[in-house]
Amino acid sequence: MHRVRGATSKPPDDAARLALFGPPVFGFVPQPRIQEFGWSWYGSHGRTLEAQAHYWLSDPSGNFWFEDSPTGPVGIAELRGFVFTDVPGSTNRGGDPIRDALDQHLQYIVMNYAKNPYDFGSQLWAERHTQQQSEIELALTHRSNLIVDDTAIPAITVTASDFTANAMALAGRVVTVVIHSADVGKIDTRLTRRV
Repeated sequence: MHRVRGATSKPPDDAARLALFGPPVFGFVPQPRIQEFGWSWYGSHGRTLEAQAHYWLSDPSGNFWFEDSPTGPVGIAELRGFVFTDVPGSTNRGGDPIRDALDQHLQYIVMNYAKNPYDFGSQLWAERHTQQQSEIELALTHRSNLIVDDTAIPAITVTASDFTANAMALAGRVVTVVIHSADVGKIDTRLTRRV
């Protein structure tokens, strides 16, 4: 087999990766104030362990705030939160898989929202990362519910740095929703099975 000079292999699209990940995968219910804007994936040893849905906010009239860029439209009002669907134990932390997933995803969102790109990898960043990780892991959980397909499912909740994370186990997955407090009133946080 010969490769064409300059040719690159194209990664599978989101639909193909979702199919490989397998059901169920969760996301927010359809609503006029948000639009799904792609996925992120985490895997290990060739196995996908996590699917993360990204959403963008619209204004009250339903217009999405996108600006043109060289790579295509870029949202300027990204929802400060995500829906994660994990294989239980994908965090490799060795504790309760629901709390471990909640801690990992909440920390990821908090660090990415608050980071200064000039600090990334620096001693200051490392200290902040360690401090926030500790604060999140020591935060008390509260009982809550997540609504999935119009059914209330028991969940746990942790709040840190203006973000709230809710996590639960359902159908062989761990589902985590992390959202910024300023966005709670703007969207409907009910979930639905995507696949």
